Amino acid sequence: MNPGILRHKINILTTTEGTNEAGDTILIPSVYKTVWASVSPVSGKDYLEAKKLQAELTYKFILRYTSGVTPDMQIEFKGRIFLIQDILNPLEINETIEIMAIERVIKNG
Repeated sequence: MNPGILRHKINILTTTEGTNEAGDTILIPSVYKTVWASVSPVSGKDYLEAKKLQAELTYKFILRYTSGVTPDMQIEFKGRIFLIQDILNPLEINETIEIMAIERVIKNG
């Protein structure tokens, strides 16, 4: 792999259960790992939900093989949160992983 394509720093987030001041159980995000990755949009679609136009953008993140990443984790990139949908290990040789993740954006207007 050409390491020059891994030019974006991303945080892979995991969540743990905690409690808030009211004693309610909440999920608390924390950084699982910070890695360098290639980031590229692959598709987008618009849809209506609760009378708001929303965009769902799909991105592909390519990074060096990292064990322990699961679909219930999230990616933080440039202050934005991406929900992991699929994780691929191309050729099953533990060299890289490709993560497909979606970002939902509410459009004003």
